[in-house]
Amino acid sequence: MPLPTIFLLLCLLSVVPPPLHAALPLPGGYYINCGASQEETTGGIQWIPDEGFINVGNVSKIGTPDIVPILATVRYFPDESARKYCYSIPVARGAKYLIRSTYYYGGFDGGEKPPVFDQIIDGTKWSTVNTAENYASGLTAYYEIVVAAQGRTLNFCLARNNQTTSSPFISALELVSLEDSMYNGTDFTKYALSTVARHRFGYGGEIVSYPDDPFNRYWEAFTDSNPYVECHSNVTPSEFWNLPPVTVFQRALTTSRGKKLAVQWPPATLPSAAYYVALYFQDNRTPSPFSWRVFDVAVDGREFYKGLNVSAEGVMVYGTQWSLSGKVEIVMTPSSDSPVGPVINAAEILQIVPFGEKTITRDVISMEELSRNLKNPPPDWRGDPCLPRQHSWTGVSCSQSGSIRIVGLNLTNFGLSGSLPSSINNLTALANIWLSGNKLSGPIPEMSSLRNLVSLHLQDNQLSGSIPSSLGGLENLKEIYLQNNKLTGNVPESLKKKTGVGVDIKFGPGNQID
Repeated sequence: MPLPTIFLLLCLLSVVPPPLHAALPLPGGYYINCGASQEETTGGIQWIPDEGFINVGNVSKIGTPDIVPILATVRYFPDESARKYCYSIPVARGAKYLIRSTYYYGGFDGGEKPPVFDQIIDGTKWSTVNTAENYASGLTAYYEIVVAAQGRTLNFCLARNNQTTSSPFISALELVSLEDSMYNGTDFTKYALSTVARHRFGYGGEIVSYPDDPFNRYWEAFTDSNPYVECHSNVTPSEFWNLPPVTVFQRALTTSRGKKLAVQWPPATLPSAAYYVALYFQDNRTPSPFSWRVFDVAVDGREFYKGLNVSAEGVMVYGTQWSLSGKVEIVMTPSSDSPVGPVINAAEILQIVPFGEKTITRDVISMEELSRNLKNPPPDWRGDPCLPRQHSWTGVSCSQSGSIRIVGLNLTNFGLSGSLPSSINNLTALANIWLSGNKLSGPIPEMSSLRNLVSLHLQDNQLSGSIPSSLGGLENLKEIYLQNNKLTGNVPESLKKKTGVGVDIKFGPGNQID
C-alpha cells in the first residue's frame, strides 16, 4: 500500500522569542536553512546554510513581508533529468534522529500553486509532499519522521512523481539527535515512525517546542468540549521514556467523578495502518496520599491499558503496533472506587513506516568512491544508488531479485571527467561497464574480481597506462573496446589468447600498444 500523505500545519510568519534560560543547551543535530547564505538564530536555535550538504539545485528568495528567516529562502530543483535531489548529512551509525522537513512555497517560481513531489529517506519513500491547502491558507507545512541511522551518512531526498508539474523545493531541514529510550519498543532496523499528531490537551493557541522541549518536538494545542483542569505539580521528564516537556502536563482534559472521559483524537482521519501511540497522564491535584485515580483506557474500542493508576508523578502508556483507521476515539472509564474522574494531558501518534530494501553496503561504498573520483557526476548521484527503483542513479542498472546489486553502468557520452577508482573492482555483480565517449583519464583499474563482466566499453576517452592483464582471465567478458585512448605498452598475452564465438576486442586506433 502506498504511504499516505500525512502532514501537520504550522504558521511561522511570526515567532515569539523564547524566554531566557541560563546556560540553555541547544538540541543536538543539524538545523539547515535551505538556500540561505548565512547563519541565522531563530527561536534560540542557530540555523546554518545548506552549503556542503547538497550540491544541486537553485536558490530563490521568498517575497512575503516580515517572514521569519528560515522561510525567507528555498532551494528548488528545476532539473527534470535528475531522478532525485539529495541532502547527505553525517550521522552516528545506530543513533536515533527526528527529521523534520519544512515547506513554504511563497510563489517563488511565479506560480499560484505549489508542486507535489515525494520525500525519500535513504532508499525508502517516506511520504508525498502536497502543501497546496496550507499555502492557500497562508500556512507552512512540516513533516516529521523518527529513524535510526543505518550508516554514517543519512540521505534525505526529494523526487518528482507523476503529479509533479513544477520544481520541487524545500525551506528548512532539521535532524535532531534523540535519546536511546525515546520511542522504544520499535525495531528501528526495520521501521521508522512518521509523525501524525502530537498534542497537549486543554490548550488553544501556540505550539510548544524548544526550549520547553529540548528535542524541539512540536506539541500542538488541542481542546474539545470536555472541561480542563490546571495541574498543581511538575513531573520529572527523565522518568518518562519519551522525555516529554513539563509544559505538556500543566493542563489536562477531565470529566466528573464516575463518568467516562471520551476524546476524539487525533483530529485527522487515519488511513488503515499500524501506529505507535503514546498517552500521557497526571493527577492534577497537589501531591498527597489521596492524589491518585484509576481508570481503564481504550483506543478505538479496544483495551489499551486496564487499571491505570495515575498519580501526581504522572505516567505514560504506549502501544507499538496499533492497527487503526478512520476517526479514532480514546475512552477512559473510571474504576468504581476512583475518587475523581479520568484525566489525559497529552498524546502522540506516529505511523509505522516499513523500511524497504537497500543496496548492499559494499556496492554503495564503491559507487560513492566512483562519484567522488568523477569531477562532474550526474546530479542525482547521492543517496541509495538503486532505490527506490524509479529513483535509481542515472546510468545505473540494478538487480531485480535477491540482494540489491549494481549490475550495469551506462554513462556513454555524458561528458564525464576524472578517473576510475580501484574500488570498481568491488562491484562484483557488474555485467556491463559502458563509459565511452567521455574525458576519463588515468589508468584502467584492476578488474580481476568482476567475474560477471560481459562487456567493457571504455573507448573514446583519455585513459593512459597499460592494459590490465587480468581482463584476459574474465571468462564471461566478450566485448573489450579500448580504442582512442592514450594507452601504452603491450597487449597482455591473456587477451591475445581470448578468442571464440562472440568475442570482440578492439585496442586501436589512438593507443600506442603492441
